[in-house]
Amino acid sequence: MIAFFLYILFEFTDTIFSSFLMYIHFPSKSHTFFSASSYGYLITLSNLLGFTLLLLGLYRFGFLSYSFYLATLSVLSLLIGFSHSMASFVLIFLFFIFHTAFFFWYEVLAVKFEKFEALIGLSYSAGFFALGILLFFEKLSLPLLSVLYSVSLFSMLLLRKIELPQKRLRVFQLKTSKFITEVLTVWLMGEYAEVLASMAYYVLKDTAPLSDAQIHKLFAVALLSAFLSALISPFLLERLNIKRFGRLTLLLMISIPFLLGFPSLFYLLSTLVGSSIAFYWVFFRTYLYYTYPKEEYIGRFMFFYFSSHIGGVFLYSLLFQLFQSHQLSLLIFSTLLFPVLIVNIFS
Repeated sequence: MIAFFLYILFEFTDTIFSSFLMYIHFPSKSHTFFSASSYGYLITLSNLLGFTLLLLGLYRFGFLSYSFYLATLSVLSLLIGFSHSMASFVLIFLFFIFHTAFFFWYEVLAVKFEKFEALIGLSYSAGFFALGILLFFEKLSLPLLSVLYSVSLFSMLLLRKIELPQKRLRVFQLKTSKFITEVLTVWLMGEYAEVLASMAYYVLKDTAPLSDAQIHKLFAVALLSAFLSALISPFLLERLNIKRFGRLTLLLMISIPFLLGFPSLFYLLSTLVGSSIAFYWVFFRTYLYYTYPKEEYIGRFMFFYFSSHIGGVFLYSLLFQLFQSHQLSLLIFSTLLFPVLIVNIFS
């Protein structure tokens, strides 16, 4: 029980700290120096390096382990919290790399505590709620958050005796007709969700003359919307079933680009973004967890997590570089979801 308490405490603080760094703090610092397309390429690079680091740790260098990532992230978070120079930019970039690699162990632990999945989900969504409140009232202290996050990371060292899943995912397991449907319904939705989250600050800042305080409030609305959507997701899944729930998520996602041209509707836009991302993660985890044996969950989760964090932001960056319009780029990107919707309806 102590181990589980430490895990949900970490999950709560990680959601607050890493979400703030990745989606708000880092893009706000980089906006002065990088265009949206350049920033997207930078995020893609950090993801690629993180996945490479994870694979090296799993198959080549044993020292790149769970404990190594905890110690490294703990030190980086403290340095970020008390650094106010350009060095913090580099430190945050390094944090992204190591956090991406660490996410694998995050999921291994989640499966370890599967019988408490409802509480795990509540802790995760509560992190969104807490960050939303902090942003709305402008009460967020990065130094304090970095200390709390560092402490929660060190506490996770007590759980360092983790066994990897016995069954690894093999390539031949993906070569099925069912896999084609999975790629369309999970992979592409994940790509789109990652773009909505990673590029949100740039989309808002470039589209309308908004101050950081106004953007923080829009993010707060999205986070609070995500929290409420996560809470009602079990009820919706029970009422709609997994296919119709996925269809609802797709329709919400597809509607987002049409609102981007109307700054007066940005709060509605933020609500839809928060809800669609929350629904996507519920759909993704529920689909994988209940469709396949538990031993395959980690492998399949990481396969789709890897793919959705490499291609989507890169493609969006290319589109923006070509058209110099966030609304048009997002609209073109969203057309990838129409085949997904068709498969969802007729499969």
